[in-house]
Amino acid sequence: MSNEPTPTLKLLLIEDSLTDAGLIQANLRIGLGTVDVHRVDRLSAAIAVLAVDSFSAILLDLNLPDSSGLDTFHRLAARSNGTPVIVLSGMDDSTTAIAAVSSGADDYVQKNHYEAHTLARSVRFAIERCNRRAVEDELSIVRNELTVAQSVQDRLYPKTNPVIAGFDIASGVRSAGIGCGDYYDFIALDDGRHIFVVGDVAGHGMGSALVMAETRASLRTLTDIKIDTSLILPAMNRLICSGTAEGMFVTLVLVIFDPATQTFEYYNAGHPGWIVRKNTREQLTTHQIPLGLLADVDHSASSTFQLAPGDILVVPTDGIHESPNKDEIFGTNRLLDCIEANRNLNASEIVEGLFNAAIEFSDSEVLCDDMTLVVLKAK
Repeated sequence: MSNEPTPTLKLLLIEDSLTDAGLIQANLRIGLGTVDVHRVDRLSAAIAVLAVDSFSAILLDLNLPDSSGLDTFHRLAARSNGTPVIVLSGMDDSTTAIAAVSSGADDYVQKNHYEAHTLARSVRFAIERCNRRAVEDELSIVRNELTVAQSVQDRLYPKTNPVIAGFDIASGVRSAGIGCGDYYDFIALDDGRHIFVVGDVAGHGMGSALVMAETRASLRTLTDIKIDTSLILPAMNRLICSGTAEGMFVTLVLVIFDPATQTFEYYNAGHPGWIVRKNTREQLTTHQIPLGLLADVDHSASSTFQLAPGDILVVPTDGIHESPNKDEIFGTNRLLDCIEANRNLNASEIVEGLFNAAIEFSDSEVLCDDMTLVVLKAK
């Protein structure tokens, strides 16, 4: 149990009647205990005080020597910096007090018709409502900023799938929330080759989304300056190591298709991928640990493969095969079985079929992790 003293409430009382002011202050101290009450008897004086000081709440008499009625509240509210206002009303102006509450006052109290505990409760509730509004406003700002950030990230994904003779290509992403740590991209090189890349940043949310954006920027920059493809992953690894927080890493597979030789070369930093052929399933070789863990690791090793008509290259992120229900995860066998079952469909239907199968398996409308999939089917 905390032994720290309860903070003293600092209240501004705007009341021209000395008798009413004394009674109000006495009841405030009875109901609230130690309280710091600053009293003024003019609206102009209150506005001057609010310009240089702040208060937990304001108690306002609507009828003052320099202002009266609802206009008093409006003039004060414009200068109160969001401080909660409790209106003090007489018997003959309760209707005006209610109108002030409708206009934004937090509560009203009828003079001579309250007790210490009701006045104290009104002050506490007004402060609590004001604090809640402030939190809600902050959350609204954060939501809007996250929505904008999500919109920016959505534009980082390819708008269309590449068109390459002899292949049907499709892709898709399903985010587990605002901000996605999954990455995929297609880049056409000047020499006629094509890059396909799929990556997965540890975790999900905005932190992972920022690393995803950095990963994309690194790859796009390196291909733009025409670095040798064997040096791309080593360079990306160094950039990610130097630019991300400790513990963040990226699994990533970079596939390069050369239409002149009909050969695929790939560099794999700990990312899953398979080739589903007519009678076999081949897993892509993992050449090295994920990017971002150790700066001096050599990521230049690669392997090659070719696809015969009907063969399918499948590169997902782990949000698909690790999709859980209450008993188990979806698993790689179900993933590959789904590809086999849909192998006669076009690539986009294969992508949608796998997403739907994983989501239905999890029996939940809320994804546990981001899901991304690139499918390349040889015609």
